[in-house]
Amino acid sequence: MIIKVSNKKQLNKFIFLVKDLYKDNQHFVCPIFSALKKELNHEVLKTNNYTALLCYQNSTLCGRIMYTTDVSKHKGKTVGYFSFFDCIDNIDVAKELFDYMENDLKGKVDYIEGTFSPYDPDTRRGILVKGFDQPHTMLTSYNYEYYNTLLEGCGYQKAFDTYSVKCPLDTNQLSRLERIANISHNRYRIKIDNLNKKNIEQDILDVHKIFEEATTEINYQEAPSIDTIKGFLKSFSFFIEPSLIKIAREIETNEPVGFCLTLLDINQIFKKTKGKLNIFTFFKLKKKITQARGMLQYVIPKYQTKGVFAHLFYEGQKSLKKLGITYFEGGTILEENKASWLPLVNMGGEISKIYRIYGKEI
Repeated sequence: MIIKVSNKKQLNKFIFLVKDLYKDNQHFVCPIFSALKKELNHEVLKTNNYTALLCYQNSTLCGRIMYTTDVSKHKGKTVGYFSFFDCIDNIDVAKELFDYMENDLKGKVDYIEGTFSPYDPDTRRGILVKGFDQPHTMLTSYNYEYYNTLLEGCGYQKAFDTYSVKCPLDTNQLSRLERIANISHNRYRIKIDNLNKKNIEQDILDVHKIFEEATTEINYQEAPSIDTIKGFLKSFSFFIEPSLIKIAREIETNEPVGFCLTLLDINQIFKKTKGKLNIFTFFKLKKKITQARGMLQYVIPKYQTKGVFAHLFYEGQKSLKKLGITYFEGGTILEENKASWLPLVNMGGEISKIYRIYGKEI
């Protein structure tokens, strides 16, 4: 039986389904439920930007899905996007959810794709198909291996994959990166600056400029607006380490040519708090974080073959080591975007996780 979420009680059922579904899984990290409640209350109940569904069997909640429509830059038309798909290992439950969604979207779109994380196009990164033995880092997803079978059983096929690349931080790697960084600095006259909170407005303008020059068709998305960048920094200000946001600039002109954004993997804390945000626990455990996630790394085309990626990575790794970080995970990166993930592999990383976006014509 399908129920369309229309009140706060049903929304709570939708949000907390994963707490029971993954209660015995050692790798799943609960979201911050209070933040998720606020977000979904706005998107599902207040603005109706998204439709959320619950699926029951014999009065037992067995699955959920959320969906919307939006214009796809890649396809050049309006498509259906689904997210928050979670389900027991039962094809009948999955089919009931997808059948309802497809029937609702017929006549509005002829193609559906997912699963995506809502709100931020850069985190729309799919169903996990490799890396089930590892906890998911912040702003990435985790699911059981059987999800792929369920989606294929509902007629969905691979649209594209995205990669996460895991890199150990070791002395040999730093020595190699240092040589490339020196070439970037001396031959091409590039310097690397940390985010400067005292000059944050100029840094935001520079990052936006890099986005606009470096964003290409392969990204399947538009460069974020200045307001979007400001909003991100405000939302994550509590978790941001300025030394982990690096901006590459020409030494003579001070023109920005690249940047990278890395965040400490606060999922290592949230795994212990089980979906609750406790400020005192956060500060107590923050020093025990051993992993970081590289969220974004962009270099303008003019400098993409001149060692700037390695230069940014080198300076970033030095900062990570000072913070006691031993592993760095870069991603998620479109499989076609070799210019972003291949340098990480060449610098000693490995593709540790693969996420799949599934699509279906309806």
